[in-house]
Amino acid sequence: MPTILCRKDGSWKRKLEEFIEKNPKEHVTLLAIGEVKTDVLQYLNKRNDLHIIKLETRYMKQRRKT
Repeated sequence: MPTILCRKDGSWKRKLEEFIEKNPKEHVTLLAIGEVKTDVLQYLNKRNDLHIIKLETRYMKQRRKT
């Protein structure tokens, strides 16, 4: 299963569209960290032709060096 790393610049949308055109029946994993995950979820919710099969989230503490 291919994986696309979602970054703030939005290049993942282009990669996702290219993958969907070439492989319409295949699954893909999107990795998003931090604020980008809300952008990814908003984008996926707007699309009626895409289905979220599994969604995992984790809360990570910010580690500050003192």
